[in-house]
Amino acid sequence: MNRTMRVEHLSVSGVRPGEIVVATGVTHPERGTVGSPAAPLLAAALGRGEPDPGGRRIRLHPMDGTAGAAGTGDAVLVMASYLALDGRAVGLGAAAHADDHAAVDLCAELVAQWAGLLRSRRLLVAAPEPDCAGARAGVGTILRAAREARREVPVYVYGRPVATADRIAQLAEAGVAFTDDLDAVPDSSVVAFPPHGVPLPVRAEAAARGLGVVDTTCPLAALAHRDVEAYAHRGDTVVLMTGARDTAGEWVSVSQAPESVLTMRDAAQASDLQRFGVDPERLSLVVQTGIPVDDAAGMITALRDRYPRVRGQHYDALCYAATDRAAAVRSVAGAVDLTLVLGAADDPDAGHLEAEAAAGGRAVRRLAAAGDLAAAWLTGVNAIGVVPARSAPGALMPQVLDALAGLGPLSVTEREVRTAPRPAVDGAAPGFPALPGGTVVDA
Repeated sequence: MNRTMRVEHLSVSGVRPGEIVVATGVTHPERGTVGSPAAPLLAAALGRGEPDPGGRRIRLHPMDGTAGAAGTGDAVLVMASYLALDGRAVGLGAAAHADDHAAVDLCAELVAQWAGLLRSRRLLVAAPEPDCAGARAGVGTILRAAREARREVPVYVYGRPVATADRIAQLAEAGVAFTDDLDAVPDSSVVAFPPHGVPLPVRAEAAARGLGVVDTTCPLAALAHRDVEAYAHRGDTVVLMTGARDTAGEWVSVSQAPESVLTMRDAAQASDLQRFGVDPERLSLVVQTGIPVDDAAGMITALRDRYPRVRGQHYDALCYAATDRAAAVRSVAGAVDLTLVLGAADDPDAGHLEAEAAAGGRAVRRLAAAGDLAAAWLTGVNAIGVVPARSAPGALMPQVLDALAGLGPLSVTEREVRTAPRPAVDGAAPGFPALPGGTVVDA
């Protein structure tokens, strides 16, 4: 790449005074078509004042570098380009009117800044996708119900599924309505229960009103709910291990037996339970689905050390989706120079992923849009990790990959951590639940 690098000024047309045009592609007099996938990054940098365009309008547009070959061009295109291994020309450029010397200098500064970042890079994407198997199956079931329902019988979802922005948008486009109040659901309508479930009173009210019910509760979440109810029914105080993060399913689990449930967010709380007057002989534990098993393991150990007679779920009932996702993020972040977390600024899921990625001490940045990627972040960076959060639109990942591919040859790989079930051994829980569609859950 370095041996074919060329930085040059070309005479072009079509740039008005008072504007800067960032080239989305260039027809070069010698190299032919020069692609510029990184053009949105340059335009966004100008929009942030990096460098300051001085009030000039910023426009993205293809440029013809052959139009001014006869000296008829009224603008100057500053561009850098190189030849990829397959012979394609790739580059970046910006143009200003020839009479606006300050703008031409600004284009040269902009191109020099980004051309200085051109190099080969590795890109490592953290897999699996943000939604667990239960969420994917549940949303799919609700979508099918909405598409099969008669137009005059809308489908309502009690609560909002914990799913990616794209999946929520699909539900909305299919006419699904979200509500936190069954009173808002008309008689003869269909109500769907989300993958994290609903409280017992909601189930009872839906049944009493004769509403059509589409229950997409994840089998592992349903198992945890049944365990809470069963342990409370036998007279135990139930310690629900929720971890430090609030999850959508936590209040559903508590609602199964609210008078009998105590929540535990960290191992230190094991010593605080005595102030609630718990009976050491009447204590059970349930791990909330959706929290990393690693977090739960420390709490289980602390609780058992303090209360040796505590009883609880078989470990086959644990959900490993959050554990695997966190492990993949940490693994990716530890293998790269910079990790990009794709997600909205106010997204708690993106915040959790940022914290996981930053635990190893390496650079982490959040991107709500591809244009948020700043040149300063990429200085000296040879390997980049990409982690999608639930709030990231599906189009954002390819946009980021395309933009980075415009800054030099890019090798893209995926890294996934998956905890999978092994054949049953003596003592294993029989009848381990399967997700809709026959997908076996992690064990």
